[in-house]
Amino acid sequence: MTDGLGFIHRFVPAEVSASGETLIVLHGTGGDENALVGIGQTIAPGAAILSPRGNVLENGAPRFFKRIAEGVFDPKEVRSRAEELARFIRAAIVKYGLDATRIYAFGYSNGANIASTVMFIEPGLLQGR
Repeated sequence: MTDGLGFIHRFVPAEVSASGETLIVLHGTGGDENALVGIGQTIAPGAAILSPRGNVLENGAPRFFKRIAEGVFDPKEVRSRAEELARFIRAAIVKYGLDATRIYAFGYSNGANIASTVMFIEPGLLQGR
């Protein structure tokens, strides 16, 4: 679903509402909003799962940011896309009523890169992982 938040995404409500934890799972190149939900549920049993699909296509494969070449990042592009993801996370906190102090991230490859950039440019939005 998109719901005007800027990303196609999947939200799985917490199984244990008292936990208050939300795990944002961020796929690698070619993944989508379904790719890491199961792993997220294993890592954080009972937590809410928020899984956006990267908004960039590279040779038809979803990613979170464009590359100049294989393994070569454009710092301005990465920062811009990280800011876009941070806006999505803040909007999702409001839309889904999430505890903003208990948001964690798990990313694979391209997803890990974007998560670390979000943590760098907006300290405190993600609690880590």
